[in-house]
Amino acid sequence: MQANNLFSPVRFGWYMRKHFQDNYRLYGMSVIVLTVLLLILLLISSTDNFSIKASGLMPLFFIGMYVAGLIFTSLCFGELGNKQQGIDYLLFPASHLEKFISTLLVTTVGFLLFYHVAFFLAYQTMDSIIYTRKGVHIVNDLKEFTADMPWQYFYVVWFIAQAFMLLGAVYFQKYSFIKTIFLLAVFLFCLYLVNTVFVMLFFGKTLDEWYSHFPFTVVQIQKGATSIGEIHDVLIIPETLQQIFIFTAKYLLPPMLWTLAYARLRDKEI
Repeated sequence: MQANNLFSPVRFGWYMRKHFQDNYRLYGMSVIVLTVLLLILLLISSTDNFSIKASGLMPLFFIGMYVAGLIFTSLCFGELGNKQQGIDYLLFPASHLEKFISTLLVTTVGFLLFYHVAFFLAYQTMDSIIYTRKGVHIVNDLKEFTADMPWQYFYVVWFIAQAFMLLGAVYFQKYSFIKTIFLLAVFLFCLYLVNTVFVMLFFGKTLDEWYSHFPFTVVQIQKGATSIGEIHDVLIIPETLQQIFIFTAKYLLPPMLWTLAYARLRDKEI
């Protein structure tokens, strides 16, 4: 295949332009609806009995980012579930790579941009409501929160989850969200069982409990007993392996899953 048939910047730009022309109303309404829903949840989570801090709203922020982002990603190839729409999608004069990259950008960069805008609008509206009612603003302690909390890992895990969901969206056109979550849960459970067998064989009776481990990273063992009680020790993999795992999760796993999704899209038939 010629390079121009695989990816053309001009054709890709036109395809992205057409995508936003066809969906800008939907995206605009989605931001409005998401902002209203976030505002309602923020107001429900607040009470008159304490001073509201921005850090206290972060769990809701990340939960909303995961739920909305993964559902949005699971719907990105929904047209392939309809024969006529699927044929129109596959026969549209753009390469599979251009279609896939556009979907990837919309479900990652595009979604995160819209979600942060929606949450900011909901936050500012909530702050105005609280100031009107109480005469005080929401306490902005995000500097302390980001200093004490490794918040960036929430985004790392989000990109991994998004990559899994995008792969599931290509494989399953109907109920892809539920199917992908189910299969991912089964995979993680099997991974945990494999690690359980491994640590039980390796550590034997010194293992504290059959479940006292985290796959391939941490295990808790018994070192003995005293008159006070049992002595436990936690074994952690070396720092070098930790850094390898972190690097893989950050920079290798999402691109690998995206590549698998693209390969599956290329072989897709209606």
